[in-house]
Order: sequence, then C-alpha cells, then structure tokens
Amino acid sequence: MTNNNIENVTEYFTEESTEVSPEEKWNYIFQDWINRVDQKKLMLNLFELKLWLESIESFFSSSYLEHLVFKYSTSELRNYDFYFYTFTQVISRVVNHLKDLDFKKDKYFLNFEEFIAESILEGYSTKSFPFIRELYSSESWFYGLRIFLQNLKTLVSELAKSEVITQKAFMSIKKLYHKELISNPIIISLLQKNFIPRMDKIYQPDISEIISSIPEKDVKKHLGIFFIFAFRIMKINNFIELDINRSRNLNMLIPLIITLKNHLENLFAFYENLLLKCLEQNFKEKQKIKQITEVFEELKSEFKKIYDGELPNYFDISNEKVNKRQILRNILIIADVAVKELIETVAKLFKPEISGNNIFENYISRKQQALVVKKKLTKLHTKISDYFQQKGNINPSDILFDINLFIETDLNYLLYKDWNEFLYFYNHLIKTNFSRDFDVNLKAFHSFITNVLKEIVNKG
Repeated sequence: MTNNNIENVTEYFTEESTEVSPEEKWNYIFQDWINRVDQKKLMLNLFELKLWLESIESFFSSSYLEHLVFKYSTSELRNYDFYFYTFTQVISRVVNHLKDLDFKKDKYFLNFEEFIAESILEGYSTKSFPFIRELYSSESWFYGLRIFLQNLKTLVSELAKSEVITQKAFMSIKKLYHKELISNPIIISLLQKNFIPRMDKIYQPDISEIISSIPEKDVKKHLGIFFIFAFRIMKINNFIELDINRSRNLNMLIPLIITLKNHLENLFAFYENLLLKCLEQNFKEKQKIKQITEVFEELKSEFKKIYDGELPNYFDISNEKVNKRQILRNILIIADVAVKELIETVAKLFKPEISGNNIFENYISRKQQALVVKKKLTKLHTKISDYFQQKGNINPSDILFDINLFIETDLNYLLYKDWNEFLYFYNHLIKTNFSRDFDVNLKAFHSFITNVLKEIVNKG
C-alpha cells in the first residue's frame, strides 16, 4: 500500500456527525420489525392487529357509545357487563394476532435494552445481576404482553359473573390494560403512526397512476392521504363484513363500528381543513370541486343514517324483533356505497374518463341504484293504490310484507331524509297492528311515496 493510499483513505468517511438520537434508533428498529413482518407475508395480520387495538381505544373512550349503552339506565344503576363481555371477546382476537406476529427481538435492540437496564440497576446496587435478562426482558416482542392479556381476560371473565359490574371495576381493568400496553414499544409505535407505507399501500392501479402523475408536491401529498383514508375505510368495511358472517357474538364487532365512525370523521376533517383548500388553490374548475363537496355532504348524510339511525336500533331494548346482524350489514352497505362514490368523484377530477367500474369490481353507481329503487317504489306505490281501490282483494299483511322486502333490499339507497321518514311511517304501521288506524297511516305513507317518486323523476 502506498503513502498516497493511506492519505486518501479519509475520503471514504463522512465528515457529518454519526450520533443518532434514541428516537431515530428506535425508528430504525421499528422499521426493521415492519420489514420482517412484510417478509413473512403477515401485513394483513398486522393491519388487523392495529385495527383491533384501535377499536379497543375507541370502545373505551367513546362518549357516543356510552350514551347508546346506558340510554335506558340512570348513572347509579349502570351495569358495565356489555363492556366486560365485549372486551373479553376482542382480547381473544388480539392474542391470536400477537401469536401470529411474535418472533425474536432484534439483537441490537436486546443489547441496547440490556446495556441501559444494567447501567441503571448497577448505579443503585453493588450486587451483580447474572440473570438480569429473565428479570426484565423477554426475547420475543409479544410473549409477555400475550401472557398478561390472557390472564387479564380470565380476570375479566370472573368479574363478569357478578350481577352488577360497576364503573369502578371497569375503570380498573381499563387502567391495568393501558399500564401493560405502554410498556410495549412496538404496540405504542403501531398505535401512534397514522401511516405505515407497507400497510397503507394502494394497489388499485388507476388510483396509483393518478397519484404518481401529479407534479405539484402539495397536491400529490394531500390527494395521497385522501385516498389512503378512503381505502382504509373500505378495508375496515371488508374486515367487519367477514366477521359478521362468522361471528356468533356480534357485540365484539361494535368496537370496530365505532372505529369506522372515527375514521369517517377523520376523512371529513381532512377534506374540510386541508384537501379542499389545496384543490381550490390548484384548480380553476370550480364546478368540479363543487361536485366533490356535494358528494362529501352526501357522505355526511350517510354517516347520519348509520350513527343516528341504524346503530341506535342495535341497543334498543324496547324492540325485541330487531335483527342485529342485519343492522350491522346495513351499516356496511351504507358506508360502502358512499365511500366508493366519493373515491370515483375525486378520481374524475384528475382523470375525467375514469368510472367506478374501472376502480371497483361489481360497482353500481348511485344513479343506477336510483333507477332500481324507483322501479321498486313504483311497484309498492301501485300495490298500495290497488289495496284502496280493490278493498278486500289485498290483505294488509301482504302490504307489510312488500314494505319489509323494500327495507331489507333497497331502503339504504334512499337519501337520509327519505330513509328516516320511510322508517317513521313503517313504525307507525306496525304499531296499529292492523286496527282501523292501519288504513289512515297507510294513506299517509302512500302520499309520502308519491312525493319521493316525484323527487326522483325531477333529479333524473
């Protein structure tokens, strides 16, 4: 080796500081863990784990849910049995996902942790700690958390056998759960991150192409976030739908429905505070932006259908005939239709030739649905007319059967005000129990359908 080689060796080293903050070190470890999850093809499991953990937080903190659960109870007589039973069911799912995602910690992290712990402990004692690893650090990411949750589930199940579960008992379990959770850095990082690129990647080619083709940085960023939010809602919808079909205990899905609510609210807030301003600054076609705003307003109406209309019926103890599984399915149908229409409308701003059929399988636009609804409402309207014109030829129970059929198959596609009023008239018809008031209420219902059909014709 020549002297020249020795002198020039410093060229291969950076002059910048190599010091890395603890936050950056941890971020490196966390990203490495995500990479390992991806390599094991477990990203879907990770998404589901994150969703269940978020749903527990929503379940614990939602004042909206608390109002629904305790609507018929005074504060002194509140029984938290619903919370306990639901929590044990959700914990079982979390534990299963922790098993799937559990593998040994990164050696670097173990060494880093042990070095810090040993330094701290040795500063307070002259004794040596030959078995320190067993005392404070598990070599796998989730083993300790999993054992704790299994024990907590057992404890909650035992407490749930009491006649009344008090708020104090509920708050104690909540505190125990959170205390253990915050000692697991992976879980905390998972919950804190709004976006995890490998998990939130959009695989729909048309949407990916639209995002990548935008030259303006701000527009690309805000549009990308919007599509991530929207497609995440669809993923949550699909996940709940799968669980509706296989779950015996539907209560365990309520935390997911509340999480869906939070994600929809996040989408509203993002559009109103960031995306709308960004679009207005970068696009001259105000009419197209107005169309997007109108669809957002329609989404808010669909939101009211779900959380002011459908979900409260789930907790209505006065209605013994309520089909809870159907209520949850209705919620998913309403959210699915609204979000797909929103994605299509925003995509058209950047690619006018695109349609919902390009983006989604088996897509039916709201216009197509309106035509189907119009035909079925017309058929129902005609049958009610025949009922009054041909007295005795049509049984009142046949009328109610047809109304029920419309509710099960097409009611969700009506606008919120019509949807709400339809149910209002239907409930009054049920309460008459085919007495003299049945015909009076049916005539009012007939007039309502007449007006709805006129509105559909005018819009078309």
